[in-house]
Amino acid sequence: MDDELTRRYRAWREAEGTGRDEEADRALAAMFEDLGRETIVSPAFTARTLAAVAAAAEADRQRARRTRRATAAGSIAAGGAALYLGGPWAVSVFSTMLVGAIDLIVRMAVALASGVETGTDVWTVLASLGRALAAFVADPAVTVAILAMQGIAMAALVALQRLLGSDRESLK
Repeated sequence: MDDELTRRYRAWREAEGTGRDEEADRALAAMFEDLGRETIVSPAFTARTLAAVAAAAEADRQRARRTRRATAAGSIAAGGAALYLGGPWAVSVFSTMLVGAIDLIVRMAVALASGVETGTDVWTVLASLGRALAAFVADPAVTVAILAMQGIAMAALVALQRLLGSDRESLK
């Protein structure tokens, strides 16, 4: 407590305790007057504070706008570079897979037609289909594409498991 406030409190208690009512009332009024004083914030301080808050908000807004613009520009540039660098590879893989699929269909049709003419059984036709499929998969471009798809599928499964969370009770 403030020393002046403590002195006034003691004076009031002493006056009240000895029966001096007039003096006790004056001491109590003076004590409450000291309690009621508030330090008023100057209008200049309030104006400076609000101006600083407004300036900080404006700086944050501008920084967020610059960050969004930089991110958008970087994403567009990265997308263009990825398309430029990965586009020919993707077209090559797609065309190789398309040609391989067409080749497989043609070989299956030829094997089926020649098998019917010579009277071969179903197992011979399936064996020739297996050989054609093995030749298709043996192509390095197809093998890399299949491995890439398997990697993407495994990553998607891991991400899905992490998103959904593992249920320990179902494992028991």
